[in-house]
Amino acid sequence: IDEAMQLKNTVIVNELSLPPVKIHCSVLAEDAIKAAIEDYRKKAATRETAAQSA
Repeated sequence: IDEAMQLKNTVIVNELSLPPVKIHCSVLAEDAIKAAIEDYRKKAATRETAAQSA
C-alpha cells in the first residue's frame, strides 16, 4: 500500500506508453488509486477502533 501511494502519473504514462492526448488518464488513475487507499485506511481504522471498543 505504501508503494502504491508513491505512484506518480508519470510512471503510469511511461509503463503504459500513453500518447500525449491520454496523459490526463494517468492523472485520473493516480488520483483514483490514492483516494481508494485513503478510503481503505479510514475504514480499517474505524474497524480497528470498533474492535477495541467491543
